[in-house]
Amino acid sequence: MRFLALSPLAAYALLAGVGALIWLLYLIKPRMPRLQVASTLVWRRVLGQKLVRKDRWRWLLSLLLALATGLSLALALTRPEVRALGASHQRIVVILDNSASMAARAGDGRTRWQHALEGARRIIERAAAGSEVLMLDTAGRAPLTGFLPLGQAVEQLRRVPLSSEAGGRVPPLPVGTAISSAHLFTDGVGVDAVPRELAVHSVFEPADNVGITGFEARSVPGDPTRYEAFLQIVNAAPNAKQVTLEIQGAGGFRLERKLQAAGASTVNQMLDVSRFEQGLLRAHVYSEGDAFDLDDTAYCVVAPHRSRRVLLVTSGNAFLEDSLRALPGVTLTVRSPGVLATLPAFDAYVFDRYAPREAPAAGALLFRPPATAWVDAKWRSVSQSMITGWDESQLLTAGVAWRDLRLESAQLADTQRSAALVTAKVTGSSATGALVLAGRARARWVAVGFALQDSNFPLQSGLPVFLGTALSWLTETAKVASENLGRIEVPIANAQVRDDRDHLVAATATGSGTLFYAPRPGVYVVSSAQQQLFVVANAIDPRIAHINHSRLGPDRTHLPPPGRARRSWPEPWIWLLAIAFVLLTVEWASFSRRVTV
Repeated sequence: MRFLALSPLAAYALLAGVGALIWLLYLIKPRMPRLQVASTLVWRRVLGQKLVRKDRWRWLLSLLLALATGLSLALALTRPEVRALGASHQRIVVILDNSASMAARAGDGRTRWQHALEGARRIIERAAAGSEVLMLDTAGRAPLTGFLPLGQAVEQLRRVPLSSEAGGRVPPLPVGTAISSAHLFTDGVGVDAVPRELAVHSVFEPADNVGITGFEARSVPGDPTRYEAFLQIVNAAPNAKQVTLEIQGAGGFRLERKLQAAGASTVNQMLDVSRFEQGLLRAHVYSEGDAFDLDDTAYCVVAPHRSRRVLLVTSGNAFLEDSLRALPGVTLTVRSPGVLATLPAFDAYVFDRYAPREAPAAGALLFRPPATAWVDAKWRSVSQSMITGWDESQLLTAGVAWRDLRLESAQLADTQRSAALVTAKVTGSSATGALVLAGRARARWVAVGFALQDSNFPLQSGLPVFLGTALSWLTETAKVASENLGRIEVPIANAQVRDDRDHLVAATATGSGTLFYAPRPGVYVVSSAQQQLFVVANAIDPRIAHINHSRLGPDRTHLPPPGRARRSWPEPWIWLLAIAFVLLTVEWASFSRRVTV
């Protein structure tokens, strides 16, 4: 006998404790009632005698009924398993393919996954009493519990989740133990390299599917105020399909298109979404007979793309003003430092030989700024200097010929916490410092240690490139990453992850960041004390949409073995509860009839 709910030691201790407790309760004599009588002579003779011998059997019968009832209830709590005499003990391995294609619906309206679970349940129910089952899956999402009794194996079936990833791997069979049989339930789409010793049970049935395998929004080159959405739609069915594409966003934004997709083909669509100012866009496709839902919906994030309002604070700088006005998507306002009591609200600021006392609420680009507390730099003026290097990994330094920059005068910074983008040294000396550096106060800032009039920078083609890149960096919103469904690792340590419904998502800290699982398309917000990242998870893996690419050959496809299922008797604990109920009924009836005391 085995106990499924407790260890053998705990089970036997429970049974012994219940029996001893009932025995002790029966040894306790009830308190005698106090009565006033005329004489105690008769009562002394009665109390002096022990229990009458002919009535002792009543007390013993009551004790036996109480013991049988209590032990039956205690034994039921341990969930005993009794192996039938002569039954062959089998060890069966059941492997479930839980890749994404198993969610496709068959002709009867049930999914391939539901058919696989039903087939696995039949295998378990046909096993002999006392057999054990090991449950495995191809995506590695089922808990590893080892070999389980038949009753627990059926319960384990309900806890194996479907994966949202396209493929998986058939796990190796355990070594060092005798396995009676091993079964794989699959549609053959998400797995390959199936070992020969497995009995393969195919649940594959061709099904129609139209899905989105690409969705991205991006600005039009040369005009950052215009945005286009790119979509890639796959028709995995062999026949042509009429497809309805719908795109929705906040504020009532909606686009709808009717498409004709040829059989087993891909359709690309480019749609103008400039009317949608910013935020989350949702794309959805509809087609008649579609049997797979996971790839019907996709999301993307549209960054703000209206004209950026930029305030230039200068005493007069025609080069800088003309260059800023020429930038696409920039609306420029010019003010003199003398007329500024406070900074008005703008998307970005450019300060020419000026810096406000307080850090602005928006990003700022400063040319030869005076010393100020919110710019983390200690400037020292130099008469002549030359460029010694620049950080090529930074976007802010790209597109500028820094080696050709000539400076008549400048100021170099000694910085500790800010990022030095361009470094220079004093001519005729070994002293160096930062010429261009970046940091953050209330918002981002970029400080340039020279004025345009003191350099040949206005004559270079890299000036508008630098101005445009700097303004884009200063006004940049939260970063957005596009990922496939399934396991996603982001390079943010100790981060918290929430889905688009603001529900907390389970996440695990790794050596290089944070790992979480995205089971469905959506936007996940990954944030820490220092960083925030929007992760857009879609079914962009093309293998997910191709639900009919089964690798099963005719020689590897087997139907579930014929035969009658093992008769499913109630588990022993149910019988024990029934016995306890019967014993309680007998005890009540015997006590009512004065048979027991």
